[in-house]
Amino acid sequence: EVVMRQKVSCNTSINSDLLNEAKSLDIKLSEVFEAALIRAVNEKKKVEWFKQNDGALKAHNDKVIKNGTFSESIGQLS
Repeated sequence: EVVMRQKVSCNTSINSDLLNEAKSLDIKLSEVFEAALIRAVNEKKKVEWFKQNDGALKAHNDKVIKNGTFSESIGQLS
């Protein structure tokens, strides 16, 4: 499902040779920029999530190492 969001203009600087080549190849700059920005935002959010949850992940892993998994405790993975 494609959801249309409000678009806004933004100014940015870019290598002029690269810009000219992209234009000559009919590359839609706004589409490329938006896709790259989505990837960058998602990657940054993932890194931040792991930083914020590092303690809980380590505690969970330590508990599993010490006590095993739930499946192991009920004999599902013996």
